Amino acid sequence: MNYKKILMLFVAFIALQPIIDVLTTASIFMVNTSLTVGVLIRAAYMVAMLALLLWVSKKSRISRLFTVYLIGLAVVIGINIAVNLNVKDPYYLFQELKFFNKVIYFHIVLLGLTIVYRELKDRDYDISGKTTKYFWISGLIIGIVFVVAQITGTSLSNYSHTKVGFTGWFYAGNEIGAIMAIVLPIMALYGTQKTDSLKKSWAWIPFVILSLGMLALGTKVGYGGILIVLLSVLFGSLIMRFIMKQNTKNITANLIVSAILTVLLVVITPVTPVFGNMFAHITSLGIDFKDPVERPGEELPLEGEPGYVEPVEEPDITNEQVQNLIFSSREKYKEVMNDDFFSSPIGQQLFGMGFAGNYEVPEPGKTPKMIEMDFHDWFYSFGWIGFLYLIAPFVYFAGKYLIHFVRHIKTHFTYFYVLYGVAFLLGTGIAYTAGHVLTAPAVSIYLAAILAMLMVKENLIKSN
Repeated sequence: MNYKKILMLFVAFIALQPIIDVLTTASIFMVNTSLTVGVLIRAAYMVAMLALLLWVSKKSRISRLFTVYLIGLAVVIGINIAVNLNVKDPYYLFQELKFFNKVIYFHIVLLGLTIVYRELKDRDYDISGKTTKYFWISGLIIGIVFVVAQITGTSLSNYSHTKVGFTGWFYAGNEIGAIMAIVLPIMALYGTQKTDSLKKSWAWIPFVILSLGMLALGTKVGYGGILIVLLSVLFGSLIMRFIMKQNTKNITANLIVSAILTVLLVVITPVTPVFGNMFAHITSLGIDFKDPVERPGEELPLEGEPGYVEPVEEPDITNEQVQNLIFSSREKYKEVMNDDFFSSPIGQQLFGMGFAGNYEVPEPGKTPKMIEMDFHDWFYSFGWIGFLYLIAPFVYFAGKYLIHFVRHIKTHFTYFYVLYGVAFLLGTGIAYTAGHVLTAPAVSIYLAAILAMLMVKENLIKSN
């Protein structure tokens, strides 16, 4: 096998992600162990990526720079372990290392895929077209799995009580929800590229299939992801058609299709699982939107008249209730973690408290818990120095691309750039609010691939 084909396999690996996740679910139910198929395959991929980085660093200055960064990251983690071994009691080393592995996966894959894409582009490989193809295959597999699981009645439940939702044959509901939200804009991109007339609107069918799976999840992420993507296509089409004067049949057809799908989504909202789940959540918070009904002939007595009762002012919805609706109790864990962090020794404040903060011996059957808001978990787990080191590549890549996009907005305001941008922003937003993106290898590979591909496509990472 030649060098180019090996590089192509690193990109094609994206299409295999849902298959790996289904096999992971099967291994969990068949063998009660944390060492699942997904863990082994993704660990092998990470090791292969590290090996590639080291090999390319012989001739590439960029690869050497990335390698030095990863060595520095290993040093930061080593200091974190040394600090917390002397502070935390008990200290669960396996849990700590497992968490660190999940975090650094994003960095290794981001830097590794950047080199892979750079090498492939230098060999005239269509990096954007192939990435779109593999994302589309991944999304289609996920959508089909959801449909088949629902039809056969074999879908796993997303909630243990009160709320309704399903995860198909995927074990981790939060992770598959984040994956679907990131992949959905690329499914829409496929639809927009193929639809140059209403007769070819069938190209949106894979988008619809994946959307049905997202609605079945019963989560705010799933519903919100569909709405954001449809509105992005709708308003993007309007801007391209009437402001940027890009008068093509492709834009007009996609404008009509996205408008129809948006209306359909609004119409079916009351019968979707997320609608009922939101009311269940609201009820659990003690919020009641019902107004008292006044019947004819039963007017209440005025002040000073017999039988007058002074009305009790109903409290407004509190800020805490709004936060709970958005973050699903994550804000409470954040407050506890924040108190622990700023009362911890200076070493922990600089290099972090590690996995789940300064946990105590858990009750039987329970394990220490993260906040599940990725950027917050990064900060409290790695401290000021560690957090800045972790976030540096993310900010550099994203910031450099954003500046480039704004500077070239007249030529870059197309379905391709808009929808890849939406995919990245959805992934980042979910990482901030619901987590399970930058700390979940099954999800972070998608975000890393998007960022790496865009940087190389626009020559923001140059060859030596």
